[in-house]
Order: sequence, then C-alpha cells, then structure tokens
Amino acid sequence: MGMLSAKRWAGAAALAAAVLGGAEAACAAASPWWRAEHGAVRLVAASDTVGAGAGAAVSAGLHFRMNPGWKIYWRSPGDAGFPPRPDWTGSANLAAAELRWPVPERFSVLGLETLGYAEEVVLPVAAALREPGAALALRARVPYLTCSEICVPYEARLALHLPAGDGAAAGEAGLIDAWSARVPAADGARGGLRVVEAAAVGGAATAALEIRLASAERLAAPDVYVEGPDGWSFAAPETRIAPDGRTAWMRVAAFPPGGRADTLAGREIRLTARD
Repeated sequence: MGMLSAKRWAGAAALAAAVLGGAEAACAAASPWWRAEHGAVRLVAASDTVGAGAGAAVSAGLHFRMNPGWKIYWRSPGDAGFPPRPDWTGSANLAAAELRWPVPERFSVLGLETLGYAEEVVLPVAAALREPGAALALRARVPYLTCSEICVPYEARLALHLPAGDGAAAGEAGLIDAWSARVPAADGARGGLRVVEAAAVGGAATAALEIRLASAERLAAPDVYVEGPDGWSFAAPETRIAPDGRTAWMRVAAFPPGGRADTLAGREIRLTARD
C-alpha cells in the first residue's frame, strides 16, 4: 500500500490526471456509476421523490466501491492521503449538504498510520432543502484519492434528480441506513462506548496522549482515532484492558510537524473511539 505525503502529493497531483468516467443505467434513487480503473462511485437517495411531508432535508449518500486492495480516506486521513471533498455547485433546491463519516479502518504499513475504507463505503449526506417538498437536483464534483501499492487521484462527476412526489422509501434507503448506523454517536450512546478522560502527557520531545475508555459491554479490540492540530501525526495506541473488559487505558504517541519539540497541552483535539 503506497501512500503520498502532503508534500509529495502536491507535486504528484499535476502528473496524475484523473478522468475515467463511465455510465450505465441507474434506478430513480441513484445516479449512474461513475467508473474509473480502480473503482466506482455514485449518488444514492433514500427515496426517488421529494415528499411534501418529508421535512427540510433528504437522506442521500456517496456510494464508493473500490477494487480489491484499494481504499479511500476518512475525513482525517492520518499520515498520508486526503478524503473525498464533494463540491455541490450547480445543485438546485439545495441549501446545504452535510457529509457524515462512518467509523473507518486503521491501516498500519511501513510506519505510516492512515484511516479509511476498503472495498465499499457509503458516506451519508443530509441534503437540506431550500424549499421543502419541491424537486431536488443534486450535482457533485467529487475529488478523491484511492491507494493500494500506488495512489491515484480521481474526480467523479455525479448528478441525481429527485422530482416532487410522495417521498416513499426506495431500495437504497436500507443501504444508507446501514452505513448511517456506523457513524459514531457524539455522546457515546451507540454501543455504550465513551471517552471518559484524555490528557496531554510527556515532555516537548515525547508528546503523547493518555486516554481512558469505558464500555457497557466487554471490549474486544478497542481503538481510538485522534484528530489534532494541523501537521501533527499520531501513532496507533498502546492499549491495556481491565480484567472485567469494560475499561481500556491507551497511550498515543504524538509527533509535531517538522519533527520539532512541542506539546499538546492546551490544544484542541478530537477523539473517535471504536471497538
């Protein structure tokens, strides 16, 4: 699994032009697949029409399928890569589109820690309407990076039209719901897993985080993903689980940008725990 650092990517972007588009027949609640050499992506919606009583938002999603051995990246990719960044310019009756992120996998290779999705993922989208009940036309330009032994940038172009109607659920509703259920809950209510405590420790040359998790169920393989200040990177956690299996203590080594001595004390971080 080869990856590009931010610096290498800046130079590689100009060299790896990316447009392999393709189309095939699609159902009313999904766009045609946009196909490239290493996978495909489409827009899906939970209904094939916009119902008058559906409220101010439509449930949609970006559905990625990657070839075996290829992956795309989470919102905070880790030591390399960049996530999908949809641009909704040209959409009609769209006030805002909130992209949601199912819990990713960790990929640890050659000393690099990255976070993302292999094989398949749906990134749920809450499409807020300017005019509830009126037709919605989604247009998305989606730059993304897919990696295996090498990394290849692509830019998908997607379009999906949902006319006004009864808003009845389509077959894609179950697909979107299944991936929405994998989006971490901010309060830890889903699955009873919570970050109880986190502290910056170590000196400026040995910065780290110490984290305590609590779980309503026995822990099997807990992990935590750290999103910190720009330029910082974080190792996979060293983990110790209590004998009853419901508490885990983690230490995460932290590396400032440029290898300089620095500390996380007083800085804002975001933690996502999974088991």
